[in-house]
Amino acid sequence: MEYYNFKEGLNSKGRLVTLEQLEKLEKDPNKDYYISIYKYNEQQRKKVEEKGSVSGIRDVTTDILVWDFDSANNPDDARKDVITLAHRLVEWYNIDVDTIQCYYSGSKGFHVVLYLGQQQVTPDQFKKATTFIAEGLKTFDVVVSDPARVIRLEYTKHPKTGLYKIPLHISEVDEMTIDEIKELAKEAREDVEFSAAPVRLPQDLFKLEEKKKKETVEIEAASKPPKGWKEYKWAIAQGQFESGERHQALMVLAATCRALGYDKEQTYYMCKTALKKQARRTGQDEFPKEELWNNIIEESVFSDRWEGGQYSPKTNAWLKTYCERMGFDTEEKEEAPCVDLDTLTEQFSDYATNFEQNIIKTGITELDENVMFSTSTLNGLLGQPGSGKTTMALNFLLNTSLNGIPSVFLSLDMGAPIVYAKLVQRATGYSFKKALELFRVDPVKAKNIANEIKNTYRNVGFNFKSGLTVADIKDVINRQTESTGLRPRLLVIDYLECLAGPYSDATANAALIANQLKDLANEEELSILLLLQTQKHSTPDISDPLLSMKQIKGSSVIEQACSTVLTLWREGYNPRFVEDDKYISFAVVKNRFGSLWQGDFSWDPIRGNIRSLTEEEREEFEHFKERKKQQRANEAREMEEWGGR
Repeated sequence: MEYYNFKEGLNSKGRLVTLEQLEKLEKDPNKDYYISIYKYNEQQRKKVEEKGSVSGIRDVTTDILVWDFDSANNPDDARKDVITLAHRLVEWYNIDVDTIQCYYSGSKGFHVVLYLGQQQVTPDQFKKATTFIAEGLKTFDVVVSDPARVIRLEYTKHPKTGLYKIPLHISEVDEMTIDEIKELAKEAREDVEFSAAPVRLPQDLFKLEEKKKKETVEIEAASKPPKGWKEYKWAIAQGQFESGERHQALMVLAATCRALGYDKEQTYYMCKTALKKQARRTGQDEFPKEELWNNIIEESVFSDRWEGGQYSPKTNAWLKTYCERMGFDTEEKEEAPCVDLDTLTEQFSDYATNFEQNIIKTGITELDENVMFSTSTLNGLLGQPGSGKTTMALNFLLNTSLNGIPSVFLSLDMGAPIVYAKLVQRATGYSFKKALELFRVDPVKAKNIANEIKNTYRNVGFNFKSGLTVADIKDVINRQTESTGLRPRLLVIDYLECLAGPYSDATANAALIANQLKDLANEEELSILLLLQTQKHSTPDISDPLLSMKQIKGSSVIEQACSTVLTLWREGYNPRFVEDDKYISFAVVKNRFGSLWQGDFSWDPIRGNIRSLTEEEREEFEHFKERKKQQRANEAREMEEWGGR
């Protein structure tokens, strides 16, 4: 016998029913009902009855594939991704378009369903197939593969929008606007029939690599809790709790954050992230942020009445039950107030032994000999706007990718087309205009270039969302780990002032964010390279040497938080003499791992390539600097003479 988890409203307790029982149930179309993607067998049904929940049951299967596309800001993006997915299914796997079941969710997106017939797939196989086919589609929600995930039944009304979940033929999704689809969804439309024929997909899509044995509880993208966190509290921070437990879970999480020194805003964002993860995992709407702020943060944990302390399984009945259900060891180990020297010696020995493995190299030999970007550190790259910081970052990411180091690039300043154009220019040596023309007129060559870029940057995740908080960045890291199976070791952020913070004052935000990023680097064992802007009048122009970290725009906390600060400038930058723009210089103005340093390199302004100067080039560069110095002296004299007239 096969059972499905059925819920009458997301916040209700689910119950296992057969399809036959589900069909006989009287359902009110004005209410929202939910059904699990995965099926449960008789033995699992007994476990659910004993535990009262499906949580922790992972060895389930399904005979469908489901893609969930959501975009709260622009549902049309989700609509476009549905069309792209349909084209891939038809073109890649010769699937009959009538077998592609599509549903408007009644809110901010769409569900696409394929019926596999007799074939049964596990959550891991489900995830592998769906993520491969939906690769690059930005509104695709990978968490739909979670074993406990439920989706709303078709022809039922969304509790907030009042719109129905309705079926749509792919041709309708292609031809209609979002507003037209919403108009249709005002009624429980049932006049679309999909083909009942099962689809056949290549078995390689479902083939899994052999995995190591998992722990009792799988915590999303967290190999170990950060310093100061108990394993069960870190599980709560990853959204591992049920909808009826949100108040208790948030109180535990907020109290833990306050006890660890998090301020009110940091605690709020930590709780908000946990709620986002829990909502994605369960398929339910998010807990209202106003209720989180008022009831949990303001009026409880950060109120004047709060007496301090943290929740413990020994004193809190809910937390004790939670730990027992999730299989956590709650045996508290008493810690000494100070670390003894033997422990320090052991820690340093381990640090020294593994130090080289934790250095992330830029790929520029002379630079790597004088600067070390280590994991668990925050580092700054300082330069004037237009000086080449982003290009330098893309060079760095190319080297890490080619060396198999998982990395993430958060481009908060430049949009995706501009960044991709830089990748095309690097691969071809073309100007920006010629790169655009290539993709317009020569699709064959463009495809070859695209494949080359995809291969060389295969270990880099690109993210172009603006206004991210540090909590959002942690979520990006965790989701990228979940998506690829590899935890990033390098994170490049372009740039600091594009990050969002809780304060209206930019300097206060920069100070808070710098410390948060420093903690993030330590907790996630990341090397973070943070691109920084200069003070307005730090140097006259991009061609002048940048030799002090005091020229960082914003709070002095930024320079204190960074382990290394690297600056760059281009001596030959001059709109009147573009042929001289072939040099780039770096200076290490802060270095916790060694001495300060300055070096000059060759610069290709089109490709963005950076390499060491040859002896001949170095001699030519010295002559150029003398010529530049003389030219500036002449210009200053001419200006003085002109002023005297």
